[in-house]
Amino acid sequence: MLQKARAALPLTKIRERAFEGAFFSVALIAMAGWVYFITLLLVRLFLWFLG
Repeated sequence: MLQKARAALPLTKIRERAFEGAFFSVALIAMAGWVYFITLLLVRLFLWFLG
């Protein structure tokens, strides 16, 4: 029983790190999307002022 618990411990750590990595990558992609969206709006506003 104890050996099974010790063998499962690295798998749980790997699963936790994989979940954290997936969450971090999704958050990073979402932040990059917002930066792109806001930059696009500011460029359009700037071009609107010039036009």
